[in-house]
Amino acid sequence: MDQNHEHALTQIRKSVEKLGCSAQKYEDPTLMRFLIARSMDAEKAAKMFVQWIKWRASFVPLNYIPDSEVQDELNARKAYLQGLSKNGCPLLIIKGNKHFPSKDQLQFKSNYFLRLLAYKLLLCDHLN
Repeated sequence: MDQNHEHALTQIRKSVEKLGCSAQKYEDPTLMRFLIARSMDAEKAAKMFVQWIKWRASFVPLNYIPDSEVQDELNARKAYLQGLSKNGCPLLIIKGNKHFPSKDQLQFKSNYFLRLLAYKLLLCDHLN
């Protein structure tokens, strides 16, 4: 990581603290996603990060979505984590033919999608 990125990470951590939250339990790749999304502007990235923390706390209060909340979706076998690509990135395969929108309830669909995304991001963070 170059010196500009390290400086930006230090700045976003300070900005998050000023906004009344903590970024201690989040690793550099997570914070870098917010910095990149805001063109390396630490203040804007910190604001977005704090909003994300608040949203996540309200939408995923246990910090994860239990299998029991999305059991029907899991049983439908709509998505699979399928090892790594040639570049070493985790692969997530989603089978669109297993999705029937008229049968899905929005809350279950949202929880299932978030659960898949969370697994994918955890794998990416772990591999980086």
